[in-house]
Amino acid sequence: MTPPPGPDRLHRAEAALVLALAGVFLLLGALFLAAPGVGAALFGLPAPGAEALAWVRTVALRDLALGLYLAGLWWLGSRRGLGVVLAATVVIPLGDMLMVFLWHGGATPWLLPHAASALATAGLGGWLLRRPRGLPPGPEKVENSSHERRFTRR
Repeated sequence: MTPPPGPDRLHRAEAALVLALAGVFLLLGALFLAAPGVGAALFGLPAPGAEALAWVRTVALRDLALGLYLAGLWWLGSRRGLGVVLAATVVIPLGDMLMVFLWHGGATPWLLPHAASALATAGLGGWLLRRPRGLPPGPEKVENSSHERRFTRR
């Protein structure tokens, strides 16, 4: 299925990046559920014992949900919706970085995957929130209904 047409729809490169990022989060979530010990090692925090693995499963569900959010917003074709979600999502890897930093007592290579995630979500979110090429300057409003999408000037 392809998203509906409209001025707020994603271009091919944007859609490819969004779907790639959604795929990464879905794969990470699945990995963290299937192999929580490996997930903990990738995250950068220890998870000794069955009780400690609960946080790994929580991260897994969070990543699965994020991948589904991104895929769903891609399917709806909302570039601005995706931009807002991705820009807000930067809080997750920044929080993860803080937890890893505090646990390890300073800088550690385990911060790098979380920093990469923060840069990817913030960068892609900012790219999607910019004004698409070909739109006239000025305030805009996209009206959505179940039957049509159209660009209107206020």
